[in-house]
Amino acid sequence: MKFKAAAVQVTSTARVSNNLTKCRQLVEEAASAGAKVIGLPENFSFMGTESEKKNLLGQIEEETTAFLKETAKDLRIYLLGGGFPTKAPTGKVYNTAVITDPSGKEVFRYHKAHLFNAVVGDGFNYSESNSTESGGKVPDVIQTEYGKISSAICYDIRFPELFRSLSEKGVELCFLPAAFTVPTGEAHWHVLLRARAIENFMYVLAPGQTGIHDPHGKRKTFGHSLIISPWGEILDEIDNEEGFAIADIDLQKLSDIRNQLPSLNHRLF
Repeated sequence: MKFKAAAVQVTSTARVSNNLTKCRQLVEEAASAGAKVIGLPENFSFMGTESEKKNLLGQIEEETTAFLKETAKDLRIYLLGGGFPTKAPTGKVYNTAVITDPSGKEVFRYHKAHLFNAVVGDGFNYSESNSTESGGKVPDVIQTEYGKISSAICYDIRFPELFRSLSEKGVELCFLPAAFTVPTGEAHWHVLLRARAIENFMYVLAPGQTGIHDPHGKRKTFGHSLIISPWGEILDEIDNEEGFAIADIDLQKLSDIRNQLPSLNHRLF
């Protein structure tokens, strides 16, 4: 079975309505190009300060959820919302990824497990756990007419055991929505994504944020949204502009690779 999938790249800010308008435009363009499964990046509907997030939390969650359901239903696609804040019972938020099916029904929800606490040399001290609660669980895998699909989020890419758990559940296409920093993106983005695809013989679709996200020009992301085959090939990639990568997903090819090089059946540990 073959179908087209797309990874959308945007430059989100703290203005929710503007972000969603831009996302709708690009998702419509990707769907018009034939994509049946489309992913939006982490922070696609909101990328602002922690104080802005706290003040706008209800609006972000309500408008984002409605947008995903309406857009997926209108365009008859599977649509990943790759990360937006939702309320957690602890008083913090979850960084939440949602997949909505072509009927507008939510069929997947994942709270980011690994939280980004790091200093990477771009002038920011990233402390995601200060305001965000870990979901603490491996993502589910959903069965669709386009194969078995799942999603991790951004920093999760550095933890191969999460992806091995997904491969044990039979995942064929895994999203990795992100807002990767420029220093870590330049050093690790491509090699980590290709490694996860090759190790587990899965398609990896990585929709990312790009550009400058605040008026002062301090918060920058790497871009380079791409789609990778189970053999580690980059099937399509977009540089630093807003837009989307699009490629054919061939589940028969995936099955052939797994049969011809059955390394997933040769594991000892």
